[in-house]
Amino acid sequence: MILTILDKIIYYLQKLFLVILLIFSFTCNNNALVTISGNTMGTTYIIKINSPDYVDSELLKNNIDQLLDELNNVFSTYLDNSELSVLNNSSNQNNKLSDMLFEVLDKSLYYSLISDGYYDPTVYPIVDLWGFGPTKINKKPSDISINLIKKYVSYKMISLDSSDNTLQKDNNNIYIDLSSIAKGYAVDILYEYLLKMNFSDFMVDVGGELRCNGNNVDNNWIIGISNPLSNNIYLKTSINNYSIATSGTYNNFTVYDDIEYSHIINPLTGYPITNNILSSTVISEKCIDADALATMLMVIPYREGVDIINNIPNTECLILYDNNNKIIEYKSRDFNKYITN
Repeated sequence: MILTILDKIIYYLQKLFLVILLIFSFTCNNNALVTISGNTMGTTYIIKINSPDYVDSELLKNNIDQLLDELNNVFSTYLDNSELSVLNNSSNQNNKLSDMLFEVLDKSLYYSLISDGYYDPTVYPIVDLWGFGPTKINKKPSDISINLIKKYVSYKMISLDSSDNTLQKDNNNIYIDLSSIAKGYAVDILYEYLLKMNFSDFMVDVGGELRCNGNNVDNNWIIGISNPLSNNIYLKTSINNYSIATSGTYNNFTVYDDIEYSHIINPLTGYPITNNILSSTVISEKCIDADALATMLMVIPYREGVDIINNIPNTECLILYDNNNKIIEYKSRDFNKYITN
C-alpha cells in the first residue's frame, strides 16, 4: 500500500491521467506492449504495460518520473539535501522520519535482525572505504582503517520508535545506506501506482529488481536469471503477480594487486565476501523483500540463508555457487514451481 505521504500526489496524478485517458478512450492499440523507461536512483527503470486501450506514454512517464523524484529525494546518498543525507549528517540523537523512510528502514532492520547482522544498513562506510562509494578510493584499505570504521557499523546502534516515527542513533558516526532495499521499494510504489491507474497487466523494473502483474501480451511474464559464468540465461522463471531480485558478485568488483574484490561487504568482518556464492535470486510478493533478501543471501552462509527463506511465507530463493567453475544450485523448498521453459 502506498504510504500517506504520497496519497495526495497520487490522487492528483490519477485525476489528471484519467481525464486525458478519457479523451483518447476511443483509440485501441490491439494489446500493444507500451514501454516507458528512464533514469532513477543511479540506475535505469523500465515499465512495460499490456493494454488494449490507448496509453498516453508521455503523460504516464511524467507522472512516474515525479514519483521517482520523490523517492530519490528521500533515499539518495548522493543528494546532499535528501532526507537520508540530512539524517546521516545530523548531530541529533533523536530524528523524525517521514513515513517512507521509516517503513524502509524498519524493514531493513528486520532483515538485519533475522540474519544476525549479515545484512546491515550501516555497512556503507566500509563499502566506501573499499572503493565502491562516492569518494572513489583507489587503494586497498589497511586492516587498521577497516577496524577503525567497523566500530561504527552495526544495526544495533540504531533503533526506531513507531509511536512518533523517530530514529535514535547511539553515536553521530553511524551512516545509513538503503541502496540494497530502496530500489525494490520503488518498484512496489510504481506497482501500486499503476494499479491505481487501472492497469492490470504490466511489469516494473528498477535496476534489475522486478515486479509483475497480470499477463504479458502472449502469456505469462517470463524473467530470465543470468548465468554468472557466461553471458547466457541460466534459467527462466514465470512470476506473474510476484517480484524477483538478483544480487551477484560478477557485475561489480574492484582489483587490488591483481586480486578481485566484490562490492558486497560482510558487515561482520569489514571485508568483501569470499564465499564462492556467484548470485542469489529471491522471489517474493513484494520487491522490497526480494531486494533486501537477495543481498542478505550473498553474505550469509548459504545453508543458513536457505533455512531463513524456507521459513518466510510466499518467498523462494535460488543460490548459484561456484565449485571450480562449475555451478552448484541451492534452492529453497518450492523454488522449482517458478521455473519455466
